[in-house]
Amino acid sequence: MARCSYARRTLGSIRSTKLVDQLTATSRYPFVLGVDFAGVVERVPAGERDLRAGERVFGIARTHGSYAEYTAVAPGVQIEPFARIPEAVTDEQAAALPMPGTTALGSLKLMRVTAGQRVVVMGATGGVGGYAVQMARARGAHVIATVRGDVDEARRLGAEEVYDTNTVDVIDALRGAHPGGVDAVLDLVNRKDAIRRDADIIKAGGALISTVYAADVPWFAERHITAYNMSSGATSDSAAVHTNPATSPRALSEIARMLASGTITARIGSRVGLDGAGELLETLRKGGLRGKAVIHLRRS
Repeated sequence: MARCSYARRTLGSIRSTKLVDQLTATSRYPFVLGVDFAGVVERVPAGERDLRAGERVFGIARTHGSYAEYTAVAPGVQIEPFARIPEAVTDEQAAALPMPGTTALGSLKLMRVTAGQRVVVMGATGGVGGYAVQMARARGAHVIATVRGDVDEARRLGAEEVYDTNTVDVIDALRGAHPGGVDAVLDLVNRKDAIRRDADIIKAGGALISTVYAADVPWFAERHITAYNMSSGATSDSAAVHTNPATSPRALSEIARMLASGTITARIGSRVGLDGAGELLETLRKGGLRGKAVIHLRRS
């Protein structure tokens, strides 16, 4: 299929440490890091009627990467959705949306979060968590956040209860505060052993999502909890991506409208040029980055 090339001003957001870790001697090289992007359409396939050169777009470039002046995606490819950027949204804001925004929205859709439900977001001040807190509040849910030190930030995002893992055992605290259990847990942090404790706070018929593929789905089902493993997007496994119901141009447009309307705020923590990407990736690997980092790339 013909490809669309984007350039002139391309921005990519940092979400690449997992992709780097997946590289092996048999991987296809050269390999361009980055998947999220925002930029200007440079060329469209012959016969394409919906898209025009010069339009601003944002999306996910899994195949060709986004840490470059140009990238390419194909219309209609599910794992590489893209959409127009609304006038009220900057390229920088748009570049920070695709991966974390679609992961947050897809999680809420899978868990069927509605008004009045109690929803726990574990890792609430990260890129995905920050959007999930805001989106869940917009749906009328009672949002409970667990964080590592960022209590004030979680409250600013809209969490009504916040538990700091540095000071309390959050499972014990949540079990005491909600003896009847909560409706849903979006767990962005716990691995296979620790995540089983989530069952102690989820009511029968509730839902759990792990974005690090840590949930033992049959084990949780035995406890009347519907569990999902959903990729946060930073993976080369396209099958994993299909678990996210928000991986689509329509979902990207919905998320952009949320930003334009003020329903969510941009989660940008750092801004660098391409020459600063390596240092930022190392900071991200060590867990020292809150929100998203945006890389500015300009055509020479």
